[in-house]
Amino acid sequence: MKINKFTQQKDFHEFINNNHIIQEHVQFENDICSRHANDDDFLLEGYCKVCDKQTNFLVDRLFGSQITEQGWIPNWRERLECQQCRLNNRQRAILHVIKEAVEKKSTNPVIYAMEQVTPLFSCLKQQYENVIGSEYLGEDIESGSVVNNIRHENIEQLSFADQSIDIIVSNDVLEHVNSPEKAIAEIYRVLKPNGEIFMTVPFHANEEKTVCRATLNNGTIKHLLPPVYHGNPISDEGSLVFNDFGWDLLEQMKMIGFQDVSLCNYWSDLYGYLGEIQYYFWAGKSNS
Repeated sequence: MKINKFTQQKDFHEFINNNHIIQEHVQFENDICSRHANDDDFLLEGYCKVCDKQTNFLVDRLFGSQITEQGWIPNWRERLECQQCRLNNRQRAILHVIKEAVEKKSTNPVIYAMEQVTPLFSCLKQQYENVIGSEYLGEDIESGSVVNNIRHENIEQLSFADQSIDIIVSNDVLEHVNSPEKAIAEIYRVLKPNGEIFMTVPFHANEEKTVCRATLNNGTIKHLLPPVYHGNPISDEGSLVFNDFGWDLLEQMKMIGFQDVSLCNYWSDLYGYLGEIQYYFWAGKSNS
């Protein structure tokens, strides 16, 4: 898997706009869509790095597919579901790079995932010894509490000791946090020296500044923009989006202490990582 790392918006846009490889990727995906213009769903052959075997990736019209002249374009980020582990594009990609990170560690790392009742967490538990997961269960519950076998963590106030975690996995969580700067500070606090975070968020690559959609103060939500909700594995009500992140997210992480912060662009037809601009964020804590 080819990974291109970016720390600045201008470098990212120069790469996207002037790289013929990106255009080849787009054409490859458009050709797939043209072949399946009359299908509601289809399967693509590939290799799943989570399962470590050949598989078929399901592509369907869920989660906001778009209609174009070439046919319908799926939400590549949320589909390409492996028919064995049932993980989608972004979930498999994160586990892929975590797998490579673990292989570089000299000891069995402590991994904290900001999810617990998901297929991704189940995969982590099956593959590694020291894995902790959690969900957000409510404002009035103390972090570290266990309710019906589910650990609660408010990532603005984590219960973990300083420098106790090697790798943190955060998949589309930070946008649902009222105060992302507090959450980032907590992540930095609990990571060990040389610790790493692998994170996905819905990211607005054309925007320099993060846009606040809502605030929470003393239990009262104030909407600054029309409310947007994402799916929540433990609540039918979904999770409110508090922030639409722009490039200042990287600078915010650096200000809190992270030495290296990158937006990591990836693509692979073999591994089922399609989509014009797919990315995750990586940040590392120095060893000092």
